[in-house]
Amino acid sequence: MRKFFAAALSLAALAVAAPAVAAPAPLALTSTAYKNNGNIPDKYSCAFDHKAGNDISPPLAWTGGDVPAQSYALLFIDTANGGKHWAAWDIPAAVTSLPEGLKKGYDLVEPELKGAHQRAMGNASVNEQFFGPCPRSKHKYEFTLYALKVKNLPGINKNSKVADVEAAARKAAVGQAKLVGFSTAKP
Repeated sequence: MRKFFAAALSLAALAVAAPAVAAPAPLALTSTAYKNNGNIPDKYSCAFDHKAGNDISPPLAWTGGDVPAQSYALLFIDTANGGKHWAAWDIPAAVTSLPEGLKKGYDLVEPELKGAHQRAMGNASVNEQFFGPCPRSKHKYEFTLYALKVKNLPGINKNSKVADVEAAARKAAVGQAKLVGFSTAKP
């Protein structure tokens, strides 16, 4: 009986001394412009300049968690009608934020974003810059961050649509995070 009791105490001591295994850290996506499930400020919508498209992109930041990303993609979708507003992809794995007001153009010109691209819905005058909310009634929008297992999304180019980027990002994703916002913006 003494041997059994001594063995049980030894096992209990080992269990207490063993370090706890931490759960993997998840991806997280945030903005200093609004909180998750908050209202997207008009500054980032058609209400700011009274026309749809060519809007100011909000600042976005993320933590990569324990996900082994080779690159990132971001999509902005109107969940009320499925409108695929904007995408940025081939964002280098070392990047953990996008500044407010990304410049217009297929190739993102910010030095830290070299190699990254963007595309928006709409015609040629507005499809290479952030396309913010313009629902005229309350709509729910989601930014979705995809951590990708590839450095460059295959099959995606300057002629691709936001939906093409979304499909490729979903296929190559090793993790994702969302930031939800609401808007009632009118031009």
